[in-house]
Amino acid sequence: MTGATALWVRSIAGAALVCAAASVLTPQGKVKSILKLLSGVVLLLVVIQPLTRTNEAQLSLDMADYRAKANSIAGDAEKSSDALDRRFIEGKMSAYILDKAKDLGLQELTASVTVKWGEGCWYPYSVKLSGEAPGRGRVLLENAIEYELGIPKERQYWDGNEKQQ
Repeated sequence: MTGATALWVRSIAGAALVCAAASVLTPQGKVKSILKLLSGVVLLLVVIQPLTRTNEAQLSLDMADYRAKANSIAGDAEKSSDALDRRFIEGKMSAYILDKAKDLGLQELTASVTVKWGEGCWYPYSVKLSGEAPGRGRVLLENAIEYELGIPKERQYWDGNEKQQ
């Protein structure tokens, strides 16, 4: 809390104490009703006091600080969103490859796609495959990955557990 804010809070507390004490000490009747009204006006004036003493330079600095913080928060949110988009796309691409492998009769494969940012979007960059992929099935899958997803065979990595025939 800044010094000005602490002073403002203390002013509110002090005014509230004075108004409460005056209310307790005042007897019932018209005077007490008028005192309650005046107490409300005094508290309202104390609460809005900072608005009447604006320091334009400080207000400008505060607004710039808030704007910088807002931009930082928005940037962090955008990074989180990009990371989620990236993982989502990698998952969808991996699932697509596994579906294609099953269509080709390759049942025991795993696929892990890596995407890269370029030209305003994520695109599939490489894939790591593992499992059994006999000759013709492997070639057909590699061709499908290259022509349908745009991942060249040079960036299709097999872990070496597959059986080649």
